[in-house]
Amino acid sequence: MYLCTNIASRTPPVKKKVLILFMLMFVLTASKAVGQLDTLVLARIFTYQQHYASGVEGFQSNVYVKHLYETQKRNAMLWAIPSMYAIAKGERQFVSEQYSRFTFRDIDDYENRRQVYYTTIPHHRRTMPLLMEFLTPNLYDAAIYGDHILSPFNRSNRVFYRYRVNNLSGGLARVYFRPRFVNNTQLVNGQALVVIETGRILQVELNGEFDMIRFQTRSMQGAQGARSLLPRLNETDVEFKFLGNHIKSHFEAVFDCPVTLPDTFSVKGDRQLIDSVRPISLSEREQAIYDYYDSIHRPQPTDSAALLQALNDTMPPPPRHHDYLKEIGWDLIGENLIRSLRANSENGYVKLSPIINPQYLSYSHRKGLSYKLKLGARYNFSDKMSLSFNPTVGYNFKIRKFYFTAPFRFDFDREHEGHADIIWGNGNRISNSSVVDEIIAEQGSDGGLDGTDLVRFDDLHLRVSGNYRPLRWLSLETGLVFHKRQSANVAAMRQYGKPTEYRSLAPMLSLKIRPWEHAPLFSIDYERGLKGENIDLAYERWEADASLKYRMVRMQTLNMRIGGGIYTRKDKNYFMDFSNFRDENLPEGWDDDWTGNFQLLSSRLYNSSKYYLRGNVSYESPLLLFSMVPLVGRYVERERAYVSTLFIAHTRPYTEWGYGFTCRYFSMGFFASFFNLKYEEIGAKFTFELFRRW
Repeated sequence: MYLCTNIASRTPPVKKKVLILFMLMFVLTASKAVGQLDTLVLARIFTYQQHYASGVEGFQSNVYVKHLYETQKRNAMLWAIPSMYAIAKGERQFVSEQYSRFTFRDIDDYENRRQVYYTTIPHHRRTMPLLMEFLTPNLYDAAIYGDHILSPFNRSNRVFYRYRVNNLSGGLARVYFRPRFVNNTQLVNGQALVVIETGRILQVELNGEFDMIRFQTRSMQGAQGARSLLPRLNETDVEFKFLGNHIKSHFEAVFDCPVTLPDTFSVKGDRQLIDSVRPISLSEREQAIYDYYDSIHRPQPTDSAALLQALNDTMPPPPRHHDYLKEIGWDLIGENLIRSLRANSENGYVKLSPIINPQYLSYSHRKGLSYKLKLGARYNFSDKMSLSFNPTVGYNFKIRKFYFTAPFRFDFDREHEGHADIIWGNGNRISNSSVVDEIIAEQGSDGGLDGTDLVRFDDLHLRVSGNYRPLRWLSLETGLVFHKRQSANVAAMRQYGKPTEYRSLAPMLSLKIRPWEHAPLFSIDYERGLKGENIDLAYERWEADASLKYRMVRMQTLNMRIGGGIYTRKDKNYFMDFSNFRDENLPEGWDDDWTGNFQLLSSRLYNSSKYYLRGNVSYESPLLLFSMVPLVGRYVERERAYVSTLFIAHTRPYTEWGYGFTCRYFSMGFFASFFNLKYEEIGAKFTFELFRRW
């Protein structure tokens, strides 16, 4: 410090200014060069997939994967986690290996045909299947893994990341990246080794957290062309913690293995076969687990043991003792209470969703608590022809009623969407205030009607239809629709001399038009009710609807729907029941329920008007508002904003505004309703998301 001060004091004023100016120019030039390098390298990374890689459609690769599972801590809660039942007891270390044929339709769209599988997990079960998503990171696309984790190597995501580029020798650069604002479950940090001339990623390290899993992935990419978009070697460390359970997993994946097995090859539990196709050696820990497993399940006989075995070979084997309580109570019933049950055959499958499944438990301000269960079965007669049955049953605790819908489908021409359907169900309880209006007109007052619940009717319906798509942009459906609507208070209806049930039968015709691939879907529906013996209601109804799901950059989605309907003929003002505007008691999820229906609208308003005009808009983004909040925002996976508007007869315009978010544990939505911009009420909706991908 003294030396610098002394030199500066002896430097003439003019030379001092020149020296300072020279130093400033040097610093600015160096900073500019660094900035230019950062911009150049990032620009080439962002355009690499477009300019330097050919398509991967139809590309095939033999892939070997080995998993090491280590249970650090566990308790009884591990039994309730889907796919974790197999390692919730017994040993704490397991090894799994598989050899597969990957056929790529796109980088993140591929078929994984497992051909050889061996594991020390009891009964050769699989655990933590979501780890397979980490095999093929899609580095250059908007999302690295399927529909989650925003890639730092995609231009549209640059706003969420900070970058630093270090120049290395040999025409290479090391790119460091981290979240710009907050650490979020949809963002990663790490580094990549990049070729400066082309922007091709040679190696990458990703560190992140998603769905209760912390992961660190190290991937070496393939050679030029399509292979450079896919890994050559992939090594991932995973850590899972939940309510005192702590499990670690390490897996390695090797692509382009030399051994090619027949397409129809499928073997499970063959140790010699997996040894013959394994392209890399086992680690010392993995080999030790195999040795211990072999010592228990395949003990090597000593001389005395061999003699005893020879004697036993001459004697009939003793009867095997079955612990039926364990086998039936735990291995069969207990396991399938918390995991999906599926049985596959060469021509089809049968499946049942878990009996205890938090994901099918939901709560809304208006409908209260409800639960549902799904089943499914399919039989394939040929590549074009199949028969399927996919019923859903549910129970609403507030209404105290079971609901079901049972759709049968016979596909006879999948190429042209040719299928015949039979749908039977009671999934909608309908309101009919016109019955009460008639009673009041006849009685001269509404005395005695309070609490009789005369407006509620159970709707048992049957729909038989056939669908065919003669043109790429046009689909036709026609058939018959039958409704039997029975009063929820039969005694009161009889007291006032009113029918306890009403029936209708109507031919229907539906046209669906999509002018081009990503265009909105337009539909026109027509029904004309018949009049006859035991048929009470004649009517004519028209409906039109247009919907669009527009996928934007950064995994953002804009859902838009507009539609309307009108009764052009109605002999009685009973049951204004529209196809596209109804109160669903067995909703399917975010897309079908939260973004297409009204959450706070009274059920009676669905069936009180001869016409309706509705519009629904929702915007979905992985990073919107709440995800930017420190600490809690890191766990938010998606956020949504809603606006819905409705026009019906005898009421002011109705509007709903809403905000919702999804985290690893649940989805939550908050909604406020307005009549003619005047505040009406506020409500919430809740569904579990825990272990949805497991």
